[in-house]
Amino acid sequence: RRELPDGGARPSVAQFKQLVVSALRELHGEVGAALPVDVLTYEEKTLSAILRVVSSGLVKLWSALTLLGFYQNRRCAFRVLQASPFLLALSGNSRELVL
Repeated sequence: RRELPDGGARPSVAQFKQLVVSALRELHGEVGAALPVDVLTYEEKTLSAILRVVSSGLVKLWSALTLLGFYQNRRCAFRVLQASPFLLALSGNSRELVL
């Protein structure tokens, strides 16, 4: 999830993807920017997204998003809510599971 503390502009899905690629390029250069990252879902209202990346690129993506601090000259932050090698595992929150 991306957070804009001062109520800044909400990017479209294309702008969000470009922001992710820019973060990768800024930290890891052209090799990082070439990392295949897919935006599977994106909710502009909540600024939440599900990203898909090969497992070998997870650390690069996570570090690039963590260190990104500005979007359009305004402070922002990314928060990783869940990570999983299986898409189905992201459909629910295991901490809220009732048996």
